[in-house]
Amino acid sequence: MNALRTACLAISLLPAVTVAQTSAVVDEGTFTVSRAGAPLGRESFRIIRAPGPGGQAFQATGTSVLGDVKVTSRLATDSTGSPVSYESEVTQRGAMVQRLRGRGRPGRFSVLAQTRTGESAREYVIDNGALVIDEDVFIHFFFVGLAAHHPQVIVISPRSAQQARHQVQGRGQETLDIGGRTIAARRFTLTGGSGSRDVWVDDRGRLLKVAFAGDGLIALRDDPPR
Repeated sequence: MNALRTACLAISLLPAVTVAQTSAVVDEGTFTVSRAGAPLGRESFRIIRAPGPGGQAFQATGTSVLGDVKVTSRLATDSTGSPVSYESEVTQRGAMVQRLRGRGRPGRFSVLAQTRTGESAREYVIDNGALVIDEDVFIHFFFVGLAAHHPQVIVISPRSAQQARHQVQGRGQETLDIGGRTIAARRFTLTGGSGSRDVWVDDRGRLLKVAFAGDGLIALRDDPPR
C-alpha cells in the first residue's frame, strides 16, 4: 500500500512539470449545470496540450461545484485520451470526503482512494480506447471525441470504483445556442454502465454540452469557445 501511494503521488507531479515547460491551451471556460431545467451548479475547466511520449499529451483540470459538493480534479492522458495520471479531491461543506491518486502503465490503471475512514487501492485492466470519466466532472467528456474512432471504450469511474465497457456512436451534425451564438456541433452518444450520455463538440473537438439521458442533468457551456 505504501509503495502504491508513493508511486501515485510521484507520477501525479510529472505531467505538471512537462506542461509548465512547453504547453498550449486547447480550451478553457465554464459550464452551467442544471437538472430538469433547475440550476444545480457550475464547473470551470482548462485543457492543455503538450508534447508527450509517443505524441501529444493532454491535461484537463476542473473545479465542479454542485450543491454543497465541490470536486477539483486533474487528469493527464495520452493523445488518444487514455489515462496517464489522475488526482481529485471531493469536499462537502468544506470537509474532505475523498482524495484519489491514479497512475497508468501499459494495460493497467491503478487508483489509491483516501477517505475519512481509511485507504483502499484498485487496479483496472485497460486496453485501447480506455477513458477516465469521473462522477460530476463534465470536462472528462472532452475525451469521448478523441476516442470516437473506437466502436467501444472502457470507462473507469474512480470515485465510484467502477469500470464498464461503453459503445460510442456518432449522431451527426447539429447546432447549439451557446452564449447567444449558434454553433455547429458534432454529437456523440456514450452508452453503457449506468446509462447513456450525449456529448456535443465543435469542429475543433472542444466540449460544448453534456446531457445525461433519463435524469435531466445537463452541462451547457456558458460562452462560445475562443
